[in-house]
Amino acid sequence: MATLSSLGIGSGLDTASMLTQMKAAEQTRLTPYTNLKSGYENKISAWGKISSALAALQGSVKKLNGEAFNTLLVSENKAFQATATADASADAHDVTVMKLAVSHKLRTSGYEDANKSLGETTGSTRTITITQKNGKELTVELKDDETSLNQMAKAINKQDGDVRASVQRTDSGYQLVLSSRTSGTEGEMSVSVEGDDALGALLNTQEGGRHVDADNNDATITTEPGAKDGMISVTNAQDAELKVDGIKYTRSSNNITDIIEGVTLNLKSVSENGASEQLTLSVDNSAIKSTLQDFVKQYNALLTQTTSSSKYVPNDTSGLTDDQVAKPNQENGALMGDGTLRSLVGELRAAVNDVYGERNADYSALTSLGITFDATTGQMTLDEKKLDEAIADDPDQIGMMFKEHAGKQGLASVLSDIITKYAGDSDKKIDGVIKGTTDSLDDQVKLVKEQIDKTQKLIDAQVERYRVQFQNLDATMSKLNNLSNQLISILSTV
Repeated sequence: MATLSSLGIGSGLDTASMLTQMKAAEQTRLTPYTNLKSGYENKISAWGKISSALAALQGSVKKLNGEAFNTLLVSENKAFQATATADASADAHDVTVMKLAVSHKLRTSGYEDANKSLGETTGSTRTITITQKNGKELTVELKDDETSLNQMAKAINKQDGDVRASVQRTDSGYQLVLSSRTSGTEGEMSVSVEGDDALGALLNTQEGGRHVDADNNDATITTEPGAKDGMISVTNAQDAELKVDGIKYTRSSNNITDIIEGVTLNLKSVSENGASEQLTLSVDNSAIKSTLQDFVKQYNALLTQTTSSSKYVPNDTSGLTDDQVAKPNQENGALMGDGTLRSLVGELRAAVNDVYGERNADYSALTSLGITFDATTGQMTLDEKKLDEAIADDPDQIGMMFKEHAGKQGLASVLSDIITKYAGDSDKKIDGVIKGTTDSLDDQVKLVKEQIDKTQKLIDAQVERYRVQFQNLDATMSKLNNLSNQLISILSTV
């Protein structure tokens, strides 16, 4: 196939340039479709930005529906550390820590070689079973050559159970150490060996382990429990004991969540001299202010986005003749005149300008908190001094304005419903209006792309026809030129 640049050689005409111009003219047939596609894509992009702004606003709204008014300041204490959730209430409690929960730990006597087999050569396997008081069991089977300290630790850890094993080197030799992962008496371990009496004599432990005199070559203290056990107690299993407001509690863990509602107590040490410490939970009013500041910020950001997307700029008609039509201004928003966007903005502005909470209350509208609105743009302005005064005066009443109260929706729940209606809720598997709109736009983009592809094929075919016609013209003109030259040559000889 001849290239575009080879055209015109036979005819002497600039058919290559002519074909290029004709191709450019044909390509203009795509313009309506590419403009349509660009318009759809711009709308999808605009809705995406609005959805992101709605999601950010929803974050603040959810906090105003509870968390902002339930955030508590927790006192610092020495014997324990407390954390509070939104379910906790402002209050004070006396807490005394008598005992900390301790995990059970056992060890063997010391041996010179951690790789030496300690069991009998039986020609079969032996079984080690470690049972915790809560009923959990860990069982390992060992061959004759797997009874060294290192091999036993490896076999136990391979089970990935509630007991961990390690081999530690001490002044008295290598020791196998078993540590319960479960704290308190629920994690107390007993050890039994079947199929190897020699190994059983070293490991069998049923009463918590022997207690020894470390200064006397680990001599067993016969007056203590476990005097007949094979393994030595490093730490006895022990439950935590504490008093809260004069009531005694026993727990297997130092992390306690079921005594004070919404409060986690992390016990760190025994109370000095048995004296109680006061745990104080007080309302953090600064959380109300910071959340309202963020709410104003996110609301204004959303309106900025919706205003940009719906912006209308008059067409520039200067220089046009009477028979010319002005084209839409390129600065117009992608969603200019969109009914869905108008409905969203209208519902939001109506919600934030409404009255909530108790009838005749001092704080029942955003304006009473120092939040004013621009009549044209709807943007909020926050008077922080007025807000501080309102929070100091009656934070509970402000909470009633935002949260559901006495069967009536608060501002936060009303806004949340509006945002969910348009942006959806992934947790509740709700698709909003915006998703339906963008899905429809996506379908339109696909249809336009198909039309562009079809039209491009038609253009390519038409340009190819032009090329073939010009090529034929070249061939014909070349023949005519040759014939003309021959005639001139013949006539010149007559």
